[in-house]
Amino acid sequence: MTTTKWVTQREAADHLRLSERTLIRLRREGLLAAGECWHRKIPTNANSHVLYNLAACEEALCAATRAAHLEQDQLGHRAMEVVFA
Repeated sequence: MTTTKWVTQREAADHLRLSERTLIRLRREGLLAAGECWHRKIPTNANSHVLYNLAACEEALCAATRAAHLEQDQLGHRAMEVVFA
């Protein structure tokens, strides 16, 4: 059984090559899911430090990137259909 490694916000930002503010924005926008990608060190305290699951964060960011590329590809094909219609 593998254990999940939780790291600080600074460590996560360094590993993911993002700023700490970007991590906060991604959390607020719901791209990084609470409980899966991050949780508070003291759950009952809204001001508690946040810890991140690097593997889950990487997967969420990769999935978002794949979705964005797919959407862009579909938009590109539709634009070509309009031009050649």
